[in-house]
Amino acid sequence: MRWPPPVRVSLAPSIAASLLIAALALATCVVLGTLPLDRPIIELAVIAVIGWAFERIFVVALRCGGRAVRGLELRGDLTIVVLNGDGTACAGRVHRDSYVGARLSTIVWRPFGRWRTRAILLLPDMLPASDFRRLRILLRYGRSDVAQGEPASQA
Repeated sequence: MRWPPPVRVSLAPSIAASLLIAALALATCVVLGTLPLDRPIIELAVIAVIGWAFERIFVVALRCGGRAVRGLELRGDLTIVVLNGDGTACAGRVHRDSYVGARLSTIVWRPFGRWRTRAILLLPDMLPASDFRRLRILLRYGRSDVAQGEPASQA
């Protein structure tokens, strides 16, 4: 069986991801403000939520820092190579819990030799439309011979 060509993309900063993270943090702070707790505890929780939001905007939305995913290469056998912000590359296998949608896709993957899975958020404003489409098609229809075996003959 011949695999389709790999999809290589560089991820750009995302305004949509920044706005979504900020909205989530604001909603969480509003909920914290309504809880029947002492004021210092609520203030500490709000500070923690705001710190989390800034860190996530910095890493996920703006693609800054060593832990940020700057690019990836996805192959037809659902092997992925992720390029991090510190210049390192990490290879792994795409997990079946990945989600592929028209406006949002997530790649859940496990690096080779590790126990924990990682996730990559993909929004349409992070990459060109043609690359986003090719990546979604490969995620949806790619096969892992390790997990799924050889495809049935179509003859």
